[in-house]
Amino acid sequence: MCWALDLSRNSSLRTLETTAASITTAGEAASGFLKTVLSTVTSPLPLELVIDYGMSEVHCYRASYIRLGIVSQNERAADALVQQERFKAFSEMYAVRQFRLVLRAGVSGRFAQGIVWALESIVKEARMNEKSNYLPCEPVIQYFAC
Repeated sequence: MCWALDLSRNSSLRTLETTAASITTAGEAASGFLKTVLSTVTSPLPLELVIDYGMSEVHCYRASYIRLGIVSQNERAADALVQQERFKAFSEMYAVRQFRLVLRAGVSGRFAQGIVWALESIVKEARMNEKSNYLPCEPVIQYFAC
């Protein structure tokens, strides 16, 4: 598939933002499309790749859900594979153009700490599985109130 997207005239692109769900839904096409996009960016500025996570993308990593047994072992294992595929896509994209990875979750205030912990767990697991070793620094974890 050929992508006819050219961002080379954009000399100040600093942020590329998408959702974790869209990367998963698009599968291998997401990596190919985003690699094409990144290869056309000529901005000398550091680029941030912001991945927005919803509650459904992190629920298997929420400590309270794990403690209460709301998340089964099978569900957790299946979600771990989804996370590995996302980090594989990030790795392929990073090989095309370096970026700073930002994982961001939209949550209501009382869930913020749990979501931050869940995203930290996802990053820790990716490091243990050597899926994020290509990054020069840890991904930035953020949340915003929604």
